[in-house]
Amino acid sequence: MDEHVITTEWIDAPDEIAYPDYVEGTYNSFSCTCGLPLAGREAATRHAAEFGRCQVCLGSGRISINPHDSDGCEVCDGSGKSAPGTVMVQTRVTESFVREVASALPAEFGLSDVVSALDERMPRTADGMQATLSVAAALIRYLELQGTVVLCTAPDFLPADGVEQRYDDPRWLRVP
Repeated sequence: MDEHVITTEWIDAPDEIAYPDYVEGTYNSFSCTCGLPLAGREAATRHAAEFGRCQVCLGSGRISINPHDSDGCEVCDGSGKSAPGTVMVQTRVTESFVREVASALPAEFGLSDVVSALDERMPRTADGMQATLSVAAALIRYLELQGTVVLCTAPDFLPADGVEQRYDDPRWLRVP
C-alpha cells in the first residue's frame, strides 16, 4: 500500500452539493494511510502536498464530487502523484493587504491596474494569471461593497438578440 494516500468519506451529504461545500470538504472526513489526523480539506491538501501527492485527489487517483459518483483524477492522470515542480501556495487576503493594494491604485483604475498591483504583491503560482484575476475581481467587488470605489464605465455593449457582447476594461473611481 502506498504511504500517504488520503481517503475521503462522505458524511451526511445531501444529493446536491454546492461547489464551495465540495472545495471546503464540508460533508467529508479525511484520513491518511499514515494515521495522521486530518481536520478538514485544507489539512488534507497540505499533507498531500508535503509528500508529493496530487492536491486534487489527495493521492488516491480518484475524485468524488458527490456521494454517489467518482472518477479518475484528470490532474494527475490517476497516478495520485503531483507533477514535478508543483507548488501549493496558500495565502489569506487580509484587511491590511486589501488596504495596501487599494492605496497603490490610481484615482481612476481598471482591472489591468489591479492585476499589476497584485502581481507585485502576491507569490507566483502554477496557475498564476487565473489566481491573480480571481483575487483582483474579488478585491474590486469587496472595495465596491465597502463604498471605497464606484464603477464609472461599463462594457460597450450589453447582450441582446443579435448583439455581440464586448468586454472593454471597465474603470472604477476611488471615492474620497
